[in-house]
Amino acid sequence: MSDNKPAWYQTWFNTPFYHTLYQDRNVSEAEFFLQNLINHIPITVDHRILDIACGRGRHALYLSKQGHDVTGIDLSPNSIAYAQEEAKKEKLAIDFQVHDMRNSYGEQVDIVLNLFTSIGYFEDLSDNTKAIQAFYDSLVPGGYAVIDFLHVSRVKKELVADEIVTKGNIEFTLKRTISDGKIMKNISFMHEGSPYSFNESVTALEYSDFKKSFDKVGFRICDTFGDFNLSPFDPDTAERLIFIVQK
Repeated sequence: MSDNKPAWYQTWFNTPFYHTLYQDRNVSEAEFFLQNLINHIPITVDHRILDIACGRGRHALYLSKQGHDVTGIDLSPNSIAYAQEEAKKEKLAIDFQVHDMRNSYGEQVDIVLNLFTSIGYFEDLSDNTKAIQAFYDSLVPGGYAVIDFLHVSRVKKELVADEIVTKGNIEFTLKRTISDGKIMKNISFMHEGSPYSFNESVTALEYSDFKKSFDKVGFRICDTFGDFNLSPFDPDTAERLIFIVQK
């Protein structure tokens, strides 16, 4: 019998609690990373950019303010609605759409961005390659994709198994585990007298896993970086696993 229960990312990412928990994400760090990418590739105002899994649009909003032609897509209707309102307030011409990253965008762009560990959520491992195929299909010949993922050995080294954090007057209990090739986090809390519990699950993808997918779809690896400074990737010291690949 098939299980029609929504995937964890379809529910958790679409709640206001997700944004409450992660409200303190470092905006200046994200903008620093984006500026480094713009300078490195280089990305010009003539390039069309597709921000895949854009969330509430912080990257797309920043890029648009720098004069770039950017579209943001995400599976969460609530996040897209928020991003659309922000773009309207800022008077920015950004096209935000609800879209599944496993499907080609439909138009070809010059640059695809998939930032801050926004892949690896799928129960079926082949869906990760399906998403990377969609990135490839969404690019013009010679176009670049940037995929920024966690570095598994760093996560293992720094894992905090149990943590309680208070954000927006909500006390979140976080329990983290790594097993069966997945990095998992259970998030539980009370809100207005009701208990809530959500799970996050990200496949512990390594360099070799991405390389297999890139080879399968036809991407060429141009650079691999280990942090937002774009330092060369060193498996022993890297904070992130960041690929720049070309169609």
